[in-house]
Amino acid sequence: MSDCPRCHTPLPVAGGFCSQCPPDFNYELGERLARALEGRYEIVRLLGRGGMAAVFLARDLVLERQVAIKVLPPDMTRDRELITRFQQEARTAAKLDHANIIPIHRVESEAGLVYIVMKYVSGHSLEEVLTKGPVSIQLVRHVLREAALALGHAHRRRVVHRDVKPANIMLDEDGRVVLTDFGISKAVEGTTQLTGSGTIIGTPAYMAPEQAKGREVDGRADQYALAIVGHRALTGRLPFEGDAHSILYQQVFEPPPSVLQRRPDTPRDLRLAVERALAKDAKERFPSMEEFAAAVSGERTSRGGSGPTTVVTMPAKSGSTIKTDGDHGSGVFVALGTLAAVIGTVLMLVTKQHSVAERRSAAHPAPPAAAARAPKKQVSLTVRSTPRGVLYLDGAKIGLTPITNYRLTPGTYRLRIEQKGYRPVSETLSVKGTRPISRQYVLRRQGSR
Repeated sequence: MSDCPRCHTPLPVAGGFCSQCPPDFNYELGERLARALEGRYEIVRLLGRGGMAAVFLARDLVLERQVAIKVLPPDMTRDRELITRFQQEARTAAKLDHANIIPIHRVESEAGLVYIVMKYVSGHSLEEVLTKGPVSIQLVRHVLREAALALGHAHRRRVVHRDVKPANIMLDEDGRVVLTDFGISKAVEGTTQLTGSGTIIGTPAYMAPEQAKGREVDGRADQYALAIVGHRALTGRLPFEGDAHSILYQQVFEPPPSVLQRRPDTPRDLRLAVERALAKDAKERFPSMEEFAAAVSGERTSRGGSGPTTVVTMPAKSGSTIKTDGDHGSGVFVALGTLAAVIGTVLMLVTKQHSVAERRSAAHPAPPAAAARAPKKQVSLTVRSTPRGVLYLDGAKIGLTPITNYRLTPGTYRLRIEQKGYRPVSETLSVKGTRPISRQYVLRRQGSR
């Protein structure tokens, strides 16, 4: 006989749950992980949980640092193929060495648990930021550019993310963009446990048309998903909304709502870049994430030039289950009857897709080459304060000072630094030329003179 780990009531069956305490799987998983890692890591608290895994904040007792530990749900660890694929994909992701990709320290399987130990990013997810609505143009450019360069690094090493969304994009205390969860979707999609009838793993609201159809997926699917992130960041809304069936249908057939109508102050180059990356046909998107990064940052127009194509081909899947994660119809496995029926409808209505494409082409013709504007130069901004404070530019939170080498295009910006217990400071910055800008502020306590 054992005791309930929470209220210590005797349990009639070892491993059972107390009648007074409903099952708390996050608690049980945390306790189980703590026992397995005792002496090496101290579990501090649960950071979050989705359909794919639970993430705990922990303290590395040997190196005396904070880490994040991502653990697969116990029911998934019964599939040996899943464990093998999960470890392979995590080790592949661990080889990615980029400033905007979260570093992975260890990949382990023990005591019936499969987990990844990674760097802990102190900050917040882009999802948390976007729940408050649209953000500044400058922050949109910054996030899209940094995320695109990180994805480009991964694509060149034959790693496709497959689940790009705001919940997997972190902003650390310095405002740096960090991508998480590389390889996990691919690992789960290929397992026998979930693919007996076939699956599509991903989040419908951010899913590329080819992924929604169960076709081959390459790096351009990540580009499409990142463009949807951009649309939401600019407008405060997803381009396609509804239940999973409706969203998948729209991803395949319907043109996205105009960014310009929802956000009139969107610069033309940024709008064209997002629109091109949202093309239904992957061939019409940017050939590489580096080109997309250049387009959204203002370095070039969205239609100009081309470069070597970076394509990573993954096996196609078909079936009847869609794995979703995060908000907008997520966190569970959504049964769709048969995905084949959905795909059949997609193929039957292909003529509608063509007509939509023709109307969209007529409504948004490509600008002539002569109209392409010269690339904008960027200026490096460094901001320090004593004590440290939170930097805002045009009302958008950038991060905790010091902020170094933050890139700005020419223009006027409203800078503000806030810290609890201190009076905020603000300044209007006029960015011209190419010389770096550096600011140092001393915050005064509230009530002081």
